[in-house]
Amino acid sequence: MIYITILFGGIAVLFIVLFLLNYYSIKNISKELKSLRNIDTNQQLRLTSPNENIEKMIKEISLILEAKQNDRINHEKNERELRKQIANISHDLRTPLTSILGYLQLIKDETTSEEEKSEYLSIIEKRSKVLQNLITSFYDLSRLEANEYVLEFKNVNIESLLREIIAAFYNDFIDKDFEVSVDLQEKLPTIIADENAMIRIFTNIFQNSLKHGFKAMVISQRQEAGMIISTFSNKVENFAKEDLEHVFDRFFTADRMRTGQNTGLGLTIVKKLAESMGHEVSASLEDNVFTIEVRCKLSL
Repeated sequence: MIYITILFGGIAVLFIVLFLLNYYSIKNISKELKSLRNIDTNQQLRLTSPNENIEKMIKEISLILEAKQNDRINHEKNERELRKQIANISHDLRTPLTSILGYLQLIKDETTSEEEKSEYLSIIEKRSKVLQNLITSFYDLSRLEANEYVLEFKNVNIESLLREIIAAFYNDFIDKDFEVSVDLQEKLPTIIADENAMIRIFTNIFQNSLKHGFKAMVISQRQEAGMIISTFSNKVENFAKEDLEHVFDRFFTADRMRTGQNTGLGLTIVKKLAESMGHEVSASLEDNVFTIEVRCKLSL
């Protein structure tokens, strides 16, 4: 009888010890949770005594805390990006607007001659078009990112389309003293795309080359592996290899600090338009030659 009493007494003591260990483990976890709730930290919960069920609970809670930490980091990153974008938008809109207001003041000046007024009006018109293009780019990008940019898909003769756009930019190339080499494969099959979106893609690429390229441009187009591949190459200055990974980022321009007047939205819109149609765009840099490649899937 005495052995049974000792046995039950030992079991009771064991249960009490286990209870106290679990109690203090849970109490410690509650204390840590309370402190973690009010601070941002990567600290993990700790278990003061071994218990499989509590360990599972701690693991799940730790995953929740890790997710919370990641959400906080992403939120702070998005906040910084938003502030940067607002600053860039303000800068890009202010530059032509300040110029316009300055020339308007000169026109109002009684000492300004009629010839000078005519010259200033011409400058104001050009600055106004720059401002209009900026606003259009901001608006189009916001619609693309919100998936509100409506695309009308149809069979598009991309060879003919590119030839027309090259012809439309002929005077711009002449004005910039650009030598343009064109090698387009003939009788290419059509692609499925939004024609206006493809026009915008090629137009933005040409505008980017005219702004940042150096005196020459090579344009080619060919069919390869079920795709129509269009490439646009030109020599560049002040462009580093590490800039490549950012070339399609919003507001990125390798020479923003040098010129102070480039939005960096053109190639962002190129990539987003292409991808929204199921096509691909990439960039490369070799021996100071910057190349953009547009890969369009053929019509089925």
